[in-house]
Amino acid sequence: MDKNEELRMTYSGLLLKDGEKMVRVCFERGKSDYAEGIVPRGTIEKSSGFTKEEIEQLRVYIQENASDIIHKAKEVHFLNEWLGKK
Repeated sequence: MDKNEELRMTYSGLLLKDGEKMVRVCFERGKSDYAEGIVPRGTIEKSSGFTKEEIEQLRVYIQENASDIIHKAKEVHFLNEWLGKK
């Protein structure tokens, strides 16, 4: 990836789907490039604007950092944030 371009990563709180704990991760670059993945699976499900090589780099990143991402996601309390509580 071009180091001059800002890449933003956001993530959900810890989710439970079909008995599986997971975190949804979104990478955004510019106004229209995005990639959406799932931790701990380490998969990128949707993307637009990223090359195949960049998608592979993002996939490896979320796999190698899965435990850190999950730990941070456990601290996300989106309802409290929405209500302005900390």
